[in-house]
Amino acid sequence: MPENSNGPSGNDLRQYVWNYFQSHASQRLTTFNFYIVICTVAATGYLTAMQENKMPVLGIVLGFLLSFLSFIFWKLDCRNKQMIKNAEEALMYLEDQFETEDDGGNPHVVRIFTYEKAQTERIREIRSVWPWKNHFSYSRCLNSVFAVFGILGVLAAMYAATVFLTA
Repeated sequence: MPENSNGPSGNDLRQYVWNYFQSHASQRLTTFNFYIVICTVAATGYLTAMQENKMPVLGIVLGFLLSFLSFIFWKLDCRNKQMIKNAEEALMYLEDQFETEDDGGNPHVVRIFTYEKAQTERIREIRSVWPWKNHFSYSRCLNSVFAVFGILGVLAAMYAATVFLTA
């Protein structure tokens, strides 16, 4: 990478982009962990409120809260994913500056982000009738959790509303 005496060096750029990537990748996992904690608290509150049908109104609120939180954290994850993808693209651009030979049509293993992208694309092409044998990205896994908790929240709120209306 040509170095400009007026601008940052190649190493400075790599460090800048890597720090950006690392920050948002860490933020994504931290946000998801926080989501799980909040959902656990909401679900525990719901189960306590619905024990012997004591407080179905609170159950309605907590059920909808669980769905609302699932939506909000899903949107936060979408944003984090976008920022991580931007950093990955920048890191792949910087990897292109390395003087490495491709290995039989595959990116050189030293170009980690480019190599990983190529591997993932190959793995995604393999389909199986057994779901556990198919490729699951972080996004697909996290989105599944958000969807399950969101749907459970709506169902829980509906059940609590039924209990409230029949009491």
